[in-house]
Amino acid sequence: MNGTKPKFVRDTQRGYYEKPNPYVNAPSCHVNLLELSRYAKKTGKKLAELTKEEVDCFAI
Repeated sequence: MNGTKPKFVRDTQRGYYEKPNPYVNAPSCHVNLLELSRYAKKTGKKLAELTKEEVDCFAI
């Protein structure tokens, strides 16, 4: 990305942009990323261009 936050990531947790610790399990993002990426590809959009409503459709 070019320094801009995606539309659906406006309210992020404090440690969202910190370097991940490879020795602990990553927290769940509560979104089915595989299906979300397939939807984005099918609609011709980038993941960062999806709206919050579109992402909410893939909530786990």
